[in-house]
Amino acid sequence: MLFILIITAILAVLTVNLWRARQRLPKGPTPLPLIGNLHQLVYKCWKTGGTVAGFNEFRKEFGKVFTVWMGPIPTVHIADFDVAHETHIKRANTFGVRYSNGGMNYIREGRGIIASNGDFWQEHRRFALTTLRNFGLGRNIMEEKIMEEYRYRFQDYKKTNFKNGGIEVHASSCFDLLVGSIINTLLVSERFEQDNEEFEELKVNLARSLEKVSIIDAFTPLWLLKSDMWKWRTKTIFAPFDFVYGLVKRGIQRRVAAIESGKHVASEEGDDYVDAFLIRMEKDKREGIDSTFTHETLAIDLYDLWLAGQETTSTTLTWACACLLNHPEVVEELRRELIGVTGGTRGISLTDKPNTPYLNATINEIQRIASILNTNLFRILEEDTVIDGQPVSAGTVVTAQMSLLHTNEAVFKNHEEFNPGRFLENNNLEKTLMAFGIGKRSCLGESLARAELYLITGNLVLDFNLEPSGPMPAIKTHTPFGLMKRPPNYHIRFVPVS
Repeated sequence: MLFILIITAILAVLTVNLWRARQRLPKGPTPLPLIGNLHQLVYKCWKTGGTVAGFNEFRKEFGKVFTVWMGPIPTVHIADFDVAHETHIKRANTFGVRYSNGGMNYIREGRGIIASNGDFWQEHRRFALTTLRNFGLGRNIMEEKIMEEYRYRFQDYKKTNFKNGGIEVHASSCFDLLVGSIINTLLVSERFEQDNEEFEELKVNLARSLEKVSIIDAFTPLWLLKSDMWKWRTKTIFAPFDFVYGLVKRGIQRRVAAIESGKHVASEEGDDYVDAFLIRMEKDKREGIDSTFTHETLAIDLYDLWLAGQETTSTTLTWACACLLNHPEVVEELRRELIGVTGGTRGISLTDKPNTPYLNATINEIQRIASILNTNLFRILEEDTVIDGQPVSAGTVVTAQMSLLHTNEAVFKNHEEFNPGRFLENNNLEKTLMAFGIGKRSCLGESLARAELYLITGNLVLDFNLEPSGPMPAIKTHTPFGLMKRPPNYHIRFVPVS
C-alpha cells in the first residue's frame, strides 16, 4: 500500500510539473510523464508510413510551430519558413547552440565541428572555412578539381564498366567514389579507386548506420548508449561509426609517421587539411598556447568534414539521377538549354549559372525532393525566448524542420511530384529551400556542394543519355523512419551522347 502511495505521489508531482512546463511552450499533443509523446509519435509515424508524414500530422493539427516531448525533453518544431528565418537568422545567437547530448555525441563528446559549441566550435569552424578556402573553396580552382575528378571517374568506368553501349554502374557507388574523392583530396590528398577495400567497407558501414539510426537515438542519453544494457542497439547502430572514426585516426597516424620519416614534406601552408591542421598544432606548441588543436580533435574534425562533405552530396546526386530517369522530358529540356549556352562544344561551367535558369530550377527541385534529413539536427535554447508569439523556456530543444517545409502542400503544390517548373513559375520559392540548414549552424561546405551539384548534373546531361539498368527506380526513400532519407537502390547506364 505504501509503495502504491509513493508511486502515485511521484506521478502526481511529475504530472503537475509537466503541466506547468507546457504553459511555457507552443501547443502540441498531450504528453505523459517520463515517456512524453513517444507513444503518439511512434503511432503517427507507423500509421502514415514515415517520420516526415508523422510529423506532418502534428503540423496539420497544431500549426506551424508545435511541441513534441521526446521522453522528458520538450522539442519545438518550426514548420514555417518565415518563422525559421526570424528565429535562426534574425536571432541567430539565441538559436545557434547545438543540442548534442544524445547520439550526436556518441563519438564526438562535445568536440568536432557539427556537435561542439562555444569557443571550441567557433575556433574550429573558422579554421575549417579558412583552410578550405585556401585550397580553392569558392574559387575557380575548385571547379577545376571537381571537373578533374568527374572526367577521371567516368573515363575509369568506361574502361571497366562499359557494356550494352554505355557505362553501367550502381548509382550510389558511382557518386560515392566521385564525391568522396573530391572531399578526400581536400582533406588528405587521396583519391578513392574502385578496388579500395577500406572505402568499400567504410561505405557499407555508413549505409548500415544511416539507414537504422532514428530520432529517438538523438535523445538517448550518452551514458545509456555506452552502457552494457544498451549494447544490443549501439552494436547495430553506432559501431559502424566507430569503424569510420578508427579509419580516420589510422590515416592521421600514417601522415604523422610519413612526416617524421621524411617521406612527406608539407608546403609552407600545407598541401591539404591534415597538413594545415598539423602546422597549426606546431605553431600553437611553439607559442606556448593551451591549444584545442590536437591529434584527437583533428580526427573528430576530419570525421565531421568527411561525413558532411561526402554523404550529403553523393546522396543528393543519387536522388537526382532517379528523378531524371523518371522524367526524360526534363532531361530533354535541360539539354536544349545547355546546348544553347555552350554550343555543344564545351562543358558547362559555374560562370554559365546566370544563363541556365532551367538547370538551376531542376537542382532546386532535386534538393527539395531529396531533402536528405527526415529529421533536422537540433539546437537548444540557453535562455527564455518567444517563437511566433509563443513563450518558450530555456532548456527547450528546437529545430526548423526542413522536411516539413519542403513537403508543405500550401507552399509546394502536389509536393510529391517532381516538377522543376514550379521554381520558374514562382521566383520566391527558392528562398524557402533549406537544403543546407539555416543560421549559424548551416553547412560550412555549402559552396562546395552547390558547385558539385551544378557541374556534375549539368555535365552529365550534356555528356550522356541516362537509362535504367534494371528496374526503373521509384522516387521514394527506403528509409522513411531513419534519420537520413536514403535514395532508392538502383543501377544506371550512362550512354555517351554522339
